[in-house]
Amino acid sequence: MMNFLQLIEQLTTRIGQHQLPMNPAAANIRALVDSSALHYELAARIVCAIYEHNGCRRLTDPVTAQPTFEALGPIRAGLLDSNRTDIEAYRFMEELCTAVAKIFDAPRIARVASDAPQREAPVRHRGELIRLDAVRRRVKSLA
Repeated sequence: MMNFLQLIEQLTTRIGQHQLPMNPAAANIRALVDSSALHYELAARIVCAIYEHNGCRRLTDPVTAQPTFEALGPIRAGLLDSNRTDIEAYRFMEELCTAVAKIFDAPRIARVASDAPQREAPVRHRGELIRLDAVRRRVKSLA
């Protein structure tokens, strides 16, 4: 079974030191993510959520897939729903989720989850597509 520190080390290896730099001298969860992280606040929030959802009390406590994904879900949903999400923060989150899925062998997990009843995702209207052809013709006619 993998422990929390091993998970974070594997994530750092998979997504890069610049995304999730670890402080090797960290004695507690708050000091684990180095402040040089590209998205420090997001990275620290993710690491703390994984720690808490797995019921960890020490950095060497065991972690499992289900609580880890449950920790990531609300954070990812918040990024997707926000009008202020930076594209790089979104990419970081997607890379991290993909790495977690690979670390925990998500295809195996997905087979178990596919047996659960599915619900439809809500329809969201964030923006609308603006056709530029008419605008371009109007601009050309003014020139």
